[in-house]
Amino acid sequence: MKKGKLLAAGFLGLALLMTGCGKQSGDSASDGGGETIKIGWYGPLTGYAATDGTNSLNGAQLAIDKFNAAGGLDGKKLKLVAEDDQGKPEEAMKAVQKLINKDQVTAIIDGAYSGSSKTVAARVQEAKVPMVVSIATHPDVTKGGKYINRVIYTGPVQGEAMAEYAVNDLKMKNIAVLYVEADYGTSIFGAFKSKLEELQGKVVYESAFKFGDKDYSSLLTSVKMTKPDALYIVGYYNEAAAIANQVKEVGLSVPLIGVDGLDTPKYPELATANAEGTILTTSFYLKDTRQVVKDFVADWTGARKDEPGMVASQSYDAALVIIDALKKVGADREKLADAISQTKDLEGTSGKISFAQDHEVVKPVIFVKVKDGKFDFVTAK
Repeated sequence: MKKGKLLAAGFLGLALLMTGCGKQSGDSASDGGGETIKIGWYGPLTGYAATDGTNSLNGAQLAIDKFNAAGGLDGKKLKLVAEDDQGKPEEAMKAVQKLINKDQVTAIIDGAYSGSSKTVAARVQEAKVPMVVSIATHPDVTKGGKYINRVIYTGPVQGEAMAEYAVNDLKMKNIAVLYVEADYGTSIFGAFKSKLEELQGKVVYESAFKFGDKDYSSLLTSVKMTKPDALYIVGYYNEAAAIANQVKEVGLSVPLIGVDGLDTPKYPELATANAEGTILTTSFYLKDTRQVVKDFVADWTGARKDEPGMVASQSYDAALVIIDALKKVGADREKLADAISQTKDLEGTSGKISFAQDHEVVKPVIFVKVKDGKFDFVTAK
């Protein structure tokens, strides 16, 4: 474990340095001909999504640091080149253009949200640069070519899974839904509603909210009038925590169910006791007994005060996929893209990773429940 802590300390220092400036680049060619092989990363390091972006960057950096410490690829080290998209699609395009044209990276780890990922997808396919998406869930991101694969399941997959779980396991059929007005929220909610109705359930109330909204009292008052079996929150941790904190203020007593955007220690931290009992879909849980998870958690916590969450796990796995393919075929972009797409049963922190012909990951959806401020495993489907 001492070795793990040393590795974690090294990764943390470099990741924090990268996070501070958001503009690191190497000096050598991306075809592996120099001392380093450059891997790009882009995502939000500033702005409303900076916490997720930082966790994504640190997760990817940890995987790369471990690989380098073990000798790298035929003695060559990987170098992570990070660009900040500020959570804005237009900035994401600038970031990816720089990674492709100036830095000439061999591959890209996508640590962004769906809006940014959708915006850059066509450019990445056109440039024929392999990219692995870590947390963006909109179905359109992987369409249009063979160069983009995704290690997180799409929004509709988790929306349908929650509908089935609510009806079949929780015996809840009348659900109120509050969803973030973004690709992430609408894609998950749409699939959830369709599946729920297919299972003879009903969305008794639905309303969108915006990033940064703070007052949900009127929406929750409307939810209360419908007397739902549960309230489904489709969004991210900041807004979800605010909703959870205001539920009881309007006299609403209802179970909360949610999505992987809530799967961060920040959600129970911000919502405190009001987060207790929340059930959500995700792809990672800390108490997974597989060795890859134990090592990941130990390395992460070795030099940090927090614990890794879903975002860090997914980006770590995105880096693992690229590393695994590099070990098989080297740094040629075309061969690398094919090798990534052919990934099968790779042991990742979020499960065994395989890709279907549509470049989407094949793995189970995990359900966790907030208990004593932590996420406890419930089941996988």
